[in-house]
Amino acid sequence: MSADSYKTTVGAFVLGAIALLALGIVLLGGGSLLKNDTEYVLYFDGSVSGLSVGAPVVFRGVPMGSVTRISLVVRPGGFTASAEDIKTARAENGASLVTIPVYIRIDNRSLMRARGGDVSEELARRVIRRMVQEGLRARLQLQSMITGQYRVELDFHPDAPAYYHSTTPEKEIPTIPSPIDALQRSLAKLPLEDMVHSLNNILTSLSGALAGDRLKQGLIAFAASFTEVQKILTASPLRTALDDTARAVQKEVPATLSAFRQSMDKLSTSATQLNALTQSAQGIIDKNSPTMLEIRQLLKECIAAARSLRQLTDMLERNPEALLKGRQGKR
Repeated sequence: MSADSYKTTVGAFVLGAIALLALGIVLLGGGSLLKNDTEYVLYFDGSVSGLSVGAPVVFRGVPMGSVTRISLVVRPGGFTASAEDIKTARAENGASLVTIPVYIRIDNRSLMRARGGDVSEELARRVIRRMVQEGLRARLQLQSMITGQYRVELDFHPDAPAYYHSTTPEKEIPTIPSPIDALQRSLAKLPLEDMVHSLNNILTSLSGALAGDRLKQGLIAFAASFTEVQKILTASPLRTALDDTARAVQKEVPATLSAFRQSMDKLSTSATQLNALTQSAQGIIDKNSPTMLEIRQLLKECIAAARSLRQLTDMLERNPEALLKGRQGKR
């Protein structure tokens, strides 16, 4: 083999080895090196049964990414917590001292720009962060009734508060309980033992009533009472009196309504006359009306006459002889 052929063979072998190494890295890495993804973590307090690695992550039905890892973490103090602390935690939010972080990857290409183009990881984190501030929450959703598989659903729930479990909230999406978890927590709060005990007492009492034939006797007595009441209402003086009263009322109602209508007409006429009288009185007592002007003039003349009479009286008191001699008698 010549030197040139040997070099060519070695070079081809090295290139092939490099290509196989690159292909192995891509395959073993799940193709993540060629993907433009951003990783987030979700913390669930309830069960994630039915959720597996590779489960889809959707936003209102649109695929956004997939689940990459599921872990189990004991909260700080979980190993040393007392039974009372665990009971208090369950009573407050229905959760235990163990949480389950679920890691997901969101494809940045699903967050396309309005004008097109790729979205960088930094821009994707800012977009997701803004969506979280607007109420973006994650929860588990049943994917198939047959297989019982779950998926992660992202959607806006502005009324749900955001609780963070990690020290890097910018890489965490808050979660809310799934409808099934909420139903289970509601059922857990029900006093099932008391309800079963009450139902047992009711069934025992009903069984005793049926066994003692008391229920049958009560039904027979009720049927007899109903029959007697029916007889009283169909063939008794009470029924006759009720019929007579009804006929009398039916006969008198038209006349009563006619009299009531006439009374209302008279009342309307009286109200019209009273309104006219009120307007006339207002015209008389108005300060600028002719009647009030005449009354004021008459009062002025009466005051002047009273003053003249008072002067005459004073003069007669001083000169009584004025009645005989006149006012010229005083000199």
